[in-house]
Amino acid sequence: MRYLLLIIFFFYSSPLFANEFTFPEDKDWQTFMEDAQDNYSMKRRGDEAMRTLALRIDEVLKETEKKLDKIGLDLLTQNQEAWEKQIRTKCSFLADTYRGGSHADLAFRFCIVAEQKARINEVRAMHHYRTSP
Repeated sequence: MRYLLLIIFFFYSSPLFANEFTFPEDKDWQTFMEDAQDNYSMKRRGDEAMRTLALRIDEVLKETEKKLDKIGLDLLTQNQEAWEKQIRTKCSFLADTYRGGSHADLAFRFCIVAEQKARINEVRAMHHYRTSP
């Protein structure tokens, strides 16, 4: 009986039978953070989400950079730097609603994660626009 249960477990846990791969920008990070037991755990999960999405942004940017010349690279770099500044000020503004309360850090993280997800899709759309005939 135990062997049968082990075989069933390994059969269903095999990557061949796993659900499709989910890109970080498609994951429900808000629920991931909200399901934590306390504010500290929510912040840690928020940090994990921000790191994961930042790495994904880097991947998407690198893919886009492959098709660009020097001028295009400079423009994309300027665009990325402006975006980073804009989301920091926007998310700081929204977090200021809580004026340093325990929810301020969480609000900042929720905002950053939402903006990162949007940025990934935006860069992918820009890449598509630049490379489509």
